[in-house]
Amino acid sequence: MLENSFLNPNKIWFMIVLLHIIGSVLVSLLGIFPFGIVIATTGIWFLLANIWERNLKNIGICIAGWFITIFTMHSLNISFQGTVLLNEILLLYVCWCCKKAYVKPTEYCHLKKVSLKSTFFIVIAAIVLFVMAGYVNACSMIVFQNLLDVSLKEISGHPLEAMIAVAIMPALIEEVLFRGIIYRGISDKKIAIFISAITFALLHMNFNQMCYAFVMGLFFAVVIYITDNLTVSIALHMLFNAFTVILCCFPSTKVIRTLLEYNIAGYHLFNPGVTNMQGGIEISLVLIGGVIAVVSMLIAGYLVFLIGKEGKVEKKVYKTKEKKETRMQTAKRMVIPANSEKWKPNALFFAGSGLCILITILYEILI
Repeated sequence: MLENSFLNPNKIWFMIVLLHIIGSVLVSLLGIFPFGIVIATTGIWFLLANIWERNLKNIGICIAGWFITIFTMHSLNISFQGTVLLNEILLLYVCWCCKKAYVKPTEYCHLKKVSLKSTFFIVIAAIVLFVMAGYVNACSMIVFQNLLDVSLKEISGHPLEAMIAVAIMPALIEEVLFRGIIYRGISDKKIAIFISAITFALLHMNFNQMCYAFVMGLFFAVVIYITDNLTVSIALHMLFNAFTVILCCFPSTKVIRTLLEYNIAGYHLFNPGVTNMQGGIEISLVLIGGVIAVVSMLIAGYLVFLIGKEGKVEKKVYKTKEKKETRMQTAKRMVIPANSEKWKPNALFFAGSGLCILITILYEILI
């Protein structure tokens, strides 16, 4: 039953929040000791190597993952080292849950290949989504402080490490958790779209990021609904985060300066603002930005529709090839349990959500 499953969305959500809190405290404690975080990272990758099926490929992935994270942490401050470590902890938890549930993460979450044509659509969709999210962020900054920009400036001198810590790792882990496990664990996909988006937003634990994270979470969930391919949402999420890192790390280059200065009737597409020099709301910028955001969302939606259409054609080809497989190969393939039970929020779901809101409020007060 769903309630007893290791992949139950309520349990998964509560554990994500709990591990987030424990991970934050752990980072603070490990930072006191020399090489504390490095030792913890080594331990996590060792456990991952033992959870996964032991073969040369998986061992190689774990060794490469360990080297990459150590390299990334070397140049980052304690805050971003903590971000990397937290993502590793969540990755370990996902792998453990999938092993206990006897499923492969790639199969359960529907990680599939994408065509070159779809890749082109994904890049364009990510750009217009960035424009749309910029508007939501600008509107939220009327009320809430943008704390992310302040943090990113601290690592702007290390673009490669920032790309791994801010763009690649969070996108991969968050998509697997929210649009992979939580979304797949809810049979009613309309509810799944909303729940995966609201939990995704809450986990950011600051009101400014929550605003555009919720909108982006809705869009990413719709992407899964249309394409049935987590690879698409991961790629969109990575590119979206990557654009943020690039704009932050290379603001003085000619191309980036041109992008930041480009505007339509005073509204800057890639560095939007809806207030005047005195801090008051500029209605014209709100309206122009709103129209641009809606158009951007429609363009991105249409591109995702095309990706989904392309995927259906590939799926038909795959099914034709699959029929030719032997019975022995089919028997060896891991069976993914179908979830037909209706999902209901329970105490664990509300506890996780409540903790996120409480921490967010305290964070806003203290900062």
